[in-house]
Amino acid sequence: MNQRVVIADAGPLIALARVDALDLLRRLFGRVCLTATVRDEILPGAARFPDADALVCALRESWLDVVEPPSNDWQPLNPGVDAGEASAIHTVCHWRDQGINALLLMDDRAGRLEAKSHGIALIGTAAIIGLAKTAGLIPAAQPLLERLAQSGYYLGQAVIAAVMAETGE
Repeated sequence: MNQRVVIADAGPLIALARVDALDLLRRLFGRVCLTATVRDEILPGAARFPDADALVCALRESWLDVVEPPSNDWQPLNPGVDAGEASAIHTVCHWRDQGINALLLMDDRAGRLEAKSHGIALIGTAAIIGLAKTAGLIPAAQPLLERLAQSGYYLGQAVIAAVMAETGE
C-alpha cells in the first residue's frame, strides 16, 4: 500500500500550536512536511505569535520536515492564494505527478479552492481534531474546537457541526 505524505500550510500548524495540540499531527501521521516558504511564515522571526516555540521544537525533532517545492514558474490560478499556500499546492501537484499519494492540510478558503481545482485531497484543522478523537488520541473534540474559537481562530459553525456529528459528540 502506498503511504500517504502529508504537507501542511501555516494556518493549521499555528492553530494547533495555539491550543497545544500540534503533537496530534505527529501522532496521526508520523511525519508532516512543509515547504521552506511555509517554514519562513511560521518561524518566530517572520511572524511573532505566542506558541511559535512548539513549532520550533517540532522542526528540531524532525517529525515536522521542511521540503523544497519544485523549481519552476508555476503560479496559482487564484491571485488570493498566498506564497505559502501556493508552495504547498505546487509541491503536492508535483508529488502527485510522481505517483506520490499526498494529503494537503490547509484551512484558508482561497487556498482550499485552488487545491480543489487541482484535484488535491484536503483536510483542515477541525477535521484533524475530529480524526484525533476518532483515533482515541483525545477524549473529545469539542473542547479543542472551543479553545480554537476562543483563541481567535475562525472555524465556521457548519465545520464545527460536521466534526461534532462525525465524532458523535
